[in-house]
Amino acid sequence: MSDFSICSFNVENLFLPPYSDEASYTLYKYEKSKDKVERLAKAILDIDSDIYFLCEVGGEDSLKNFVSEYLNDNYHYSLIPGNSERGIELAYLVKKGSPFSFKHFTHKRRPLNFNYPHEEKENKYQMSMGKKRVYKSHLPSRDIAELRIFKDDETKPFLILLGVHLKSQLDKDGIDFGGKLRRAAEFKQLIETYNVLNKRYHNKVPILLLGDFNGKACKEETDIEFKTLYETTDLEDVLEVIEEPKEARISIHIFDKQGVDQGHQLDYIFIPKSLHSQINAKLSGLYNYKNEEGAPYPRPTSLYERYQLPSDHFPIVCTIKNFPN
Repeated sequence: MSDFSICSFNVENLFLPPYSDEASYTLYKYEKSKDKVERLAKAILDIDSDIYFLCEVGGEDSLKNFVSEYLNDNYHYSLIPGNSERGIELAYLVKKGSPFSFKHFTHKRRPLNFNYPHEEKENKYQMSMGKKRVYKSHLPSRDIAELRIFKDDETKPFLILLGVHLKSQLDKDGIDFGGKLRRAAEFKQLIETYNVLNKRYHNKVPILLLGDFNGKACKEETDIEFKTLYETTDLEDVLEVIEEPKEARISIHIFDKQGVDQGHQLDYIFIPKSLHSQINAKLSGLYNYKNEEGAPYPRPTSLYERYQLPSDHFPIVCTIKNFPN
């Protein structure tokens, strides 16, 4: 195999009817505009990756409709519903005709071994009274979507992807400012999963972490919940590996009440050191949406301009040369 390309893309509320059951019509009230869906598809076809990890897909019907109606049925797809309360799911697309097979696994039922402080306090009180815990451990707010990719030997993958959409910074109940506690617990579980798989395959199968981390997981100014990434693994963000300038690492533009851009990198593909030398820098990085003539759009300078884009996030791409060997 020559170049092998992976793209992580938060497609922002990809709800695309028709749906096959009444429950879906009730849950998926939002519908993405036809224009935005068409431009999402245009970006995906232009990037032309072998594998896409997608966040915020509005269920299997939406994914099926998207692939068949807008992507020329060029991709196999896989979606396992997770724990999202608003039906934004994690999914994979795998280009048809690729010389490899894949298996998709879910971790949605694995407890995080986490409770909020007020829940822990109540649990300790009840246990001190000789009673059972009132609050069970929380589950991931979405899932860890694991994709194992095989070439010849279907008992041993040549690559594993662990895709996530970690807890957002919303705190509607006022119990976890910025979602940091829950996000930290989810990230801890992700690192534990990474370590278990590394041990299982004797550190001989590259494992990538990718998706929307909903915080600063970059090497500099790292949010505290992601510190263990750099303390316990040799994983690096693809944008760090290719030495992308800081100003080119913004994957979402967030405008405050004064209209000032507080843009951040929330989307990542973390790669083990064993693959760093094989990264094709020219074909890796954040993808900029293009106009009808194929020229990149300027980055948005206002919330209105951001809304005109097909997604509020920009796709991130990692291309590996001569992989697998």
